[in-house]
Amino acid sequence: MNADALVHEINVGQALVRGACPICGVLKEFQSTLAEKIHVRDDLRLCNFHTWLLARAAPAKGAAAVYLKLLEGSPAGKVGALDCDFCQRVLEQEKLQLRELVKRMRRTMFVQWMKSQGSLCLSHSRKLRDYAPLKMRRLIDEIIERTRAELKQELEDFLEHTKQGDHTGGGILGHAAEFLVSQRGL
Repeated sequence: MNADALVHEINVGQALVRGACPICGVLKEFQSTLAEKIHVRDDLRLCNFHTWLLARAAPAKGAAAVYLKLLEGSPAGKVGALDCDFCQRVLEQEKLQLRELVKRMRRTMFVQWMKSQGSLCLSHSRKLRDYAPLKMRRLIDEIIERTRAELKQELEDFLEHTKQGDHTGGGILGHAAEFLVSQRGL
């Protein structure tokens, strides 16, 4: 797994979608790319989530080779996130992307877009505050509060529709879940 080569393929600017956390988007894509480009190593360690990710997302030949290597090795037991090679790569990528987002948030047009349409999940907004200068933290708070208000309104509207038997628009549930806890698997 050469994560360094993947960094140049994926960046936070490409993950800007109205109503979605760009950091979550980059990290999901990064994990998928890691799974697709998996290299068999003797010391590869995978947590439960990333072992299953390989089964779903990796090319069959790559996943089979990894699983065979893991089965041939000594019984290592359960690997937690702190010891998982994928989890560690995702954390490294998360730090890089948070720094990149701070750089972009210094540009006027980007700030305007983030204020009106951009979104962050609660988890990444908290982490972003650690990388952002003090003057930028107010902007992060504004983005979170606007997103929270929009989601609240959309959820209230959705609930009203469900009372009338109309369950269309259920995608709001995924948006709310991402906002609250980041994308699944991160």
